[in-house]
Amino acid sequence: MMSKGLSSDSQVHISIAFLIKAMIGISMMIAAYYNIQMRFASLDRSLGDIHDEVVVLQQKVAAIEEQHLEELEHRSDELEQENKTLMQRLGLKRK
Repeated sequence: MMSKGLSSDSQVHISIAFLIKAMIGISMMIAAYYNIQMRFASLDRSLGDIHDEVVVLQQKVAAIEEQHLEELEHRSDELEQENKTLMQRLGLKRK
Protein backbone atom coordinates (compact mmCIF):
# COMPACT_ATOMS: atom_id res chain seq x y z
CA MET A 1 0.00 0.00 0.00
CA MET A 2 1.24 3.44 -0.82
CA SER A 3 0.80 6.12 1.73
CA LYS A 4 -0.48 9.39 0.49
CA GLY A 5 1.22 12.64 1.48
CA LEU A 6 -0.67 15.74 2.36
CA SER A 7 -2.31 17.37 -0.57
CA SER A 8 -4.72 20.23 -1.04
CA ASP A 9 -7.55 17.73 -0.92
CA SER A 10 -6.57 16.43 2.53
CA GLN A 11 -8.93 17.14 5.36
CA VAL A 12 -8.02 17.40 9.00
CA HIS A 13 -10.58 16.18 11.47
CA ILE A 14 -10.34 17.51 15.01
CA SER A 15 -12.81 16.34 17.54
CA ILE A 16 -14.63 18.88 19.66
CA ALA A 17 -13.64 16.98 22.83
CA PHE A 18 -9.94 17.30 21.92
CA LEU A 19 -10.38 21.03 21.24
CA ILE A 20 -12.08 21.56 24.61
CA LYS A 21 -9.37 19.57 26.42
CA ALA A 22 -6.65 21.56 24.65
CA MET A 23 -8.31 24.86 25.56
CA ILE A 24 -8.68 23.78 29.19
CA GLY A 25 -5.04 22.65 29.29
CA ILE A 26 -3.79 25.91 27.80
CA SER A 27 -5.94 28.00 30.15
CA MET A 28 -4.63 26.01 33.13
CA MET A 29 -1.06 26.66 32.02
CA ILE A 30 -1.77 30.38 31.63
CA ALA A 31 -3.43 30.49 35.08
CA ALA A 32 -0.47 28.68 36.62
CA TYR A 33 1.95 31.12 34.97
CA TYR A 34 0.12 34.16 36.35
CA ASN A 35 -0.22 32.51 39.76
CA ILE A 36 3.54 31.95 39.84
CA GLN A 37 4.17 35.55 38.74
CA MET A 38 1.90 36.86 41.52
CA ARG A 39 3.64 34.64 44.05
CA PHE A 40 7.07 35.92 42.96
CA ALA A 41 5.83 39.50 43.27
CA SER A 42 4.54 38.74 46.77
CA LEU A 43 7.84 37.15 47.77
CA ASP A 44 9.73 40.12 46.34
CA ARG A 45 7.63 42.53 48.43
CA SER A 46 8.17 40.40 51.53
CA LEU A 47 11.90 40.28 50.88
CA GLY A 48 11.99 44.07 50.50
CA ASP A 49 10.11 44.48 53.80
CA ILE A 50 12.49 42.10 55.56
CA HIS A 51 15.48 44.00 54.14
CA ASP A 52 14.08 47.27 55.48
CA GLU A 53 13.54 45.69 58.92
CA VAL A 54 17.10 44.33 58.95
CA VAL A 55 18.49 47.78 58.12
CA VAL A 56 16.49 49.32 60.98
CA LEU A 57 17.65 46.59 63.36
CA GLN A 58 21.28 47.09 62.33
CA GLN A 59 20.97 50.80 63.08
CA LYS A 60 19.44 50.06 66.48
CA VAL A 61 22.17 47.54 67.30
CA ALA A 62 24.85 50.03 66.27
CA ALA A 63 23.30 52.66 68.55
CA ILE A 64 23.10 50.19 71.45
CA GLU A 65 26.74 49.13 70.90
CA GLU A 66 27.85 52.77 70.88
CA GLN A 67 25.94 53.47 74.07
CA HIS A 68 27.40 50.35 75.70
CA LEU A 69 30.95 51.35 74.71
CA GLU A 70 30.41 54.81 76.19
CA GLU A 71 29.20 53.22 79.42
CA LEU A 72 32.23 50.91 79.49
CA GLU A 73 34.61 53.82 78.90
CA HIS A 74 32.89 55.80 81.65
CA ARG A 75 33.06 52.80 84.00
CA SER A 76 36.73 52.29 83.09
CA ASP A 77 37.48 55.92 84.00
CA GLU A 78 35.63 55.50 87.31
CA LEU A 79 37.56 52.31 88.12
CA GLU A 80 40.86 53.96 87.22
CA GLN A 81 40.07 56.90 89.49
CA GLU A 82 39.01 54.56 92.29
CA ASN A 83 42.21 52.55 91.83
CA LYS A 84 44.33 55.74 92.11
CA THR A 85 42.45 56.74 95.25
CA LEU A 86 42.98 53.34 96.86
CA MET A 87 46.68 53.33 95.95
CA GLN A 88 47.08 56.82 97.44
CA ARG A 89 45.41 55.63 100.65
CA LEU A 90 47.86 52.78 100.82
CA GLY A 91 50.69 55.15 100.12
CA LEU A 92 51.89 53.30 97.03
CA LYS A 93 51.49 56.23 94.67
CA ARG A 94 51.98 59.95 95.10
CA LYS A 95 49.56 62.61 93.92
